[in-house]
Amino acid sequence: MSNKKRKTRGVIEGHTKALATGFRYLVEPNRMTLDYPAETIKLPSNYRGFFTVDDKKCIGCSMCEMVCPPEAITMVPRVVSSGGNTVPADQETSTGAKPAKKTKRPVVNWGRCIFCYFCFDICPVDAFISSPVHDLSFYDDADYRPTYEKYLKLPEEPYKDSKKVTSKPDLKRGIKYEPAP
Repeated sequence: MSNKKRKTRGVIEGHTKALATGFRYLVEPNRMTLDYPAETIKLPSNYRGFFTVDDKKCIGCSMCEMVCPPEAITMVPRVVSSGGNTVPADQETSTGAKPAKKTKRPVVNWGRCIFCYFCFDICPVDAFISSPVHDLSFYDDADYRPTYEKYLKLPEEPYKDSKKVTSKPDLKRGIKYEPAP
């Protein structure tokens, strides 16, 4: 048998095997996807989701802004109020002889954030607060860039009532989903 015929036979056998596999999955599907959002994967406790900052802990050092690879963090000017929280700098209300203390606080542009958590790692006072929420969608471009007040509120999990599952490797199927403990 010539080399050309052997090569042609190998190509035909390869295509035949691929078509047979495709038809087998058509008749008996081995789905590896979830019925999302009815089912969601139970995420580990250290999962990198959306995050916010503790207004009273943050010292306004700008380290998070400097270390952010996609430059998603912007520091906004704030003024420390009497209760320790901050208010926008344009609402400065300094009473008496003591001027209001000016500071800065981080706000994240969610359209740029890659959830690398470098900001968590570099923060000297551990002011960032994590959440397991990762699957939010935004309708407007402005929603990607929240105001500081909106940024302080952690997002709610959108699918609280969904069935939680865990993924298990399966040699025959690839991935098998089982109810989470």
